Amino acid sequence: MKIFILPVPPLLQPAKQPFPYPAHNHDYGVEQDFLLWLQHPNQKNLITHNPQQADWHYLPVFWTRWYLNHNFAVDNAGVPEAQEAIDKIILQGDKTFTICQFDGGGLVKIPGWIQFLAARTQPHQGIDIPILCKPHTISPFTPQKKYLASFNGAPGTNILRQEMLEKFSNRKDIKLGSYLPTRFYLRWLGFKSFNRVMRESWIALCPRGTSMNSFRFFEAMQLGVIPCLIGDEDARPFKNFINWNNCSFQVNTINELEALLNQVKPNQLLLMSQNVKNTFTNEIAYQKWCKYVIMELNAIKPTEKNIL
Repeated sequence: MKIFILPVPPLLQPAKQPFPYPAHNHDYGVEQDFLLWLQHPNQKNLITHNPQQADWHYLPVFWTRWYLNHNFAVDNAGVPEAQEAIDKIILQGDKTFTICQFDGGGLVKIPGWIQFLAARTQPHQGIDIPILCKPHTISPFTPQKKYLASFNGAPGTNILRQEMLEKFSNRKDIKLGSYLPTRFYLRWLGFKSFNRVMRESWIALCPRGTSMNSFRFFEAMQLGVIPCLIGDEDARPFKNFINWNNCSFQVNTINELEALLNQVKPNQLLLMSQNVKNTFTNEIAYQKWCKYVIMELNAIKPTEKNIL
């Protein structure tokens, strides 16, 4: 496989965004991470400077910085300007792919292109990738498990979160909170509580919010806690290559979640908790996940491109 990196103008790779998201994060994400990985000398055999020789054209737009700098694309802000600039550099739409963290994807229209999305909002919108942030600091002391499961986050971004809080409000083995800071808050003490309570739990409840995936899912993995993605679709990335069932759960509804929590066995939790940290460190962390983009592209047949 050969990849040609499309020469995007500097305005589509902003140097910064107005604030970090989540609040503890560096101004860095999967969009910058993949470009850094692809430009590393280790990947030199993947790169061609001749677009005619390329199997794929990579569009390295920093979508999240662009749209955060344009008021989250409210009322289509920033989209026409991005579309105009991109139209000038696209050579062949059905050979084009991009990496995007922004909720809902790149928002522009490129016929036949493929979006690798960390936060898709629609079914069959693109190919799932992890939504990553700055790793949490982990205390060298392993806390005793106090809870079967826990959640600490904003309750209003999806109805599943409200249903979950209502369903488990009286269960002593499930720790629920609604004060995890997001971009509208500062973490401060809540940040420390988030880490501590999650590590005191066997399972981190990760209900979908605006998008089908969750920072919390991958934060839990980094902290060595089994994540459970709750949403109407399984958005765990690279399912053809990663055995997610040995280190995570996924359910579609709160009733399914209740059944799972009622039947899960201690020895199963112990084994999965041993697997989860290794999976994150070796397969999902920054720079580690990028190889799966290449594997996904290799698996796509030409007739499948316009389906995605």
